Amino acid sequence: MIRMSTLSEEKLLELEDAWWEKEDETDLGWINEGEAIFRNLSRVNPKEIRYKETLAYLLIKQGEDLKLRKHSYEKAIVRFSQVVKIVPENARAYYRLGFLYFYKKHWAKSIDSFQHSLNCHPRQSRNQLEKEQEMKAHYYLVKATQSILNESLERIKQIPTKDLELFGEMKHLLKEMKESGRAEEKPYQMIVNGVEFSEISEREYDKLSDPFENKQYLILNQRSMNDVTLSLNGREISIPATQVPLLEYLMRHPEGVRNEDIIQRRYRQSRDPHATLRRNIARLRNRLEPLAPLNSFIETIDGGYRWTSFYPYRMFKHNRDVSTDLLLD
Repeated sequence: MIRMSTLSEEKLLELEDAWWEKEDETDLGWINEGEAIFRNLSRVNPKEIRYKETLAYLLIKQGEDLKLRKHSYEKAIVRFSQVVKIVPENARAYYRLGFLYFYKKHWAKSIDSFQHSLNCHPRQSRNQLEKEQEMKAHYYLVKATQSILNESLERIKQIPTKDLELFGEMKHLLKEMKESGRAEEKPYQMIVNGVEFSEISEREYDKLSDPFENKQYLILNQRSMNDVTLSLNGREISIPATQVPLLEYLMRHPEGVRNEDIIQRRYRQSRDPHATLRRNIARLRNRLEPLAPLNSFIETIDGGYRWTSFYPYRMFKHNRDVSTDLLLD
């Protein structure tokens, strides 16, 4: 077995060439091998930014695997934290950390990470946030702040009334908040035909997401990170976690998406990003084919792809499910 720590930069670059020839971003072995190569390249030539950025990309891929397949959130956080140490002005890495902390209910750390992502000014465009990602960062900042508020209110409920009398402003504030918070809790998101967004209650979710009660609809239901299904006319198929982000992105943009948009979000570090994208589209098409053999859900258009369902469709997930935002953004 080769000890990479003893190799020169020239020899490591030879290993890199051989490694790229085997490119498969779904193969954890390939990812781990690359991580070792670029960690050593960064060691022998710490001034080369390409080595650091590729290492950061591979650490992100390891973090995704830890989160999705192994549920090792803390180890995933370690990987993403290493990324921001290697490339401090990496807005996307902070953005992903924000989602991880959000999922772990570490609200203050989530807020801090999202704020860092919005305040970064990366030199490389690949490390910058898109406008849509900036909006998501603001959204989850508010949601995390809202969660802190709700937890504070629960603690205040345990305070004896006579103690609240010591500070009259507190009683007045609580009264105002109770009056404004009487609406039914709506913990689920529903998106109809990719564009009509609403938050719905548990009762509404159970009714509207039932594949047998809603056979006229194509339904993407993200019950949890590793339990995602697509159903049509009572028939249901499972969608692997690694394919969900690409599927959701296509369904959320029925007007069509450009190849470059997907590549910048997901495959920008690949040596041949267009081939990587085509390979993943082909895998997704094969996955969807049994659901409706005569219907091609993903149409190739000039410069990109478009979702082409003949059926109206609904997409569901819990407000705290941020897995696809983490993976595709």
